[in-house]
Amino acid sequence: MTAFIILHYKNIQDTKECIQSIKKLNGAKKIVVVDNATLNEKERMEFQKEVDDVLCLKENIGFAKANNEGCTLAIQKYKPDFLVVINNDTIIKQKNFLEKIFKIYQRKKFDILGPKIICPEKSGSVNPYRPLKNINEVDEEIQYQKKLAKIYQNSILYFLLKIYIFLKSKIVSPPIFKNGEKEEQNVALHGCALIFSQKYYQKHMDIFIKDTFLYHEEDLLYNRIMKEHLVSLYSPEIEIIHKEGGSLNTLFQKKDRQKLLFRTKEIIKSLEILKKEMAKE
Repeated sequence: MTAFIILHYKNIQDTKECIQSIKKLNGAKKIVVVDNATLNEKERMEFQKEVDDVLCLKENIGFAKANNEGCTLAIQKYKPDFLVVINNDTIIKQKNFLEKIFKIYQRKKFDILGPKIICPEKSGSVNPYRPLKNINEVDEEIQYQKKLAKIYQNSILYFLLKIYIFLKSKIVSPPIFKNGEKEEQNVALHGCALIFSQKYYQKHMDIFIKDTFLYHEEDLLYNRIMKEHLVSLYSPEIEIIHKEGGSLNTLFQKKDRQKLLFRTKEIIKSLEILKKEMAKE
């Protein structure tokens, strides 16, 4: 049996579409919705009719901690063979999705599996992706994000940046995006859809490193994988459609600069946590 953990934040329609796509899949499954303190009682009751569990948190505790709460509930209540942790803005169309996971596990005995992730506005897959592999790379990214934060804090600089990006998009052709065409092992996997085996959660009841709020959870997982010699696997045999950015878009709506500044500050916090984890023996 497979347990699905769906992290919900405000965007009810996306969550409903995600749930309906899971319910159409063949095979035994349980669905747990984790709400980051946004549902009212009526909305909670509506979700409860459609899924096995609705876990309503008292405050928004972010991606890693909220997903950990949902995974703990699923592990203790159902003891699943696999945990599928997915964003609410995802859809699964392969009816034999669960069967494929079992077959891949029989062949590879993975700890963490990542599917082919298809985004409407991109070609190829966003999985696997390039992680930050050492402290020097993390330091460089921190400095870059700090520069961006200064730009986002200044309305004039932000306006000039938007003009620069617009002009560049008209002059420079975007690169052809080819990724995820073959199976790869011990790679970093995108956080919008991750499949954890029982082998993994028996070692780590906290599925994610719990200190972050948003961003770079994938890099922290990759750091854990490499240090503990776990098996991460990317397989294009399974697919998920990702709409991208639904929860943040709902939160900020048209306040682009505020959204970008929030994002950048959270990225810097997560990068500092990643740096500390990398420094541990």
